[in-house]
Amino acid sequence: MPDYMPDDEAARLYARYKRAREAEAELKDPVREQAARDLKAGATVSQLAKLTGLTPEFFRRIARAEGVERLRPPTVGKLRDGS
Repeated sequence: MPDYMPDDEAARLYARYKRAREAEAELKDPVREQAARDLKAGATVSQLAKLTGLTPEFFRRIARAEGVERLRPPTVGKLRDGS
């Protein structure tokens, strides 16, 4: 429907969501850089996940990409048995 216009409440909701996405995009690289530094300094992926609301896997990927040494051996997945 080409002449669709959301009501005021819907327009505010969409605008708020758009601002949140823009803020997230703006913070993505600085958070990734800070996480890499913190992981190298000894922070755990769980600690960073709790601080940010992101998943531990997000920080595991950063750690792997940065070559950060594991604090404990993997307990699940193909790396569990050292293969």
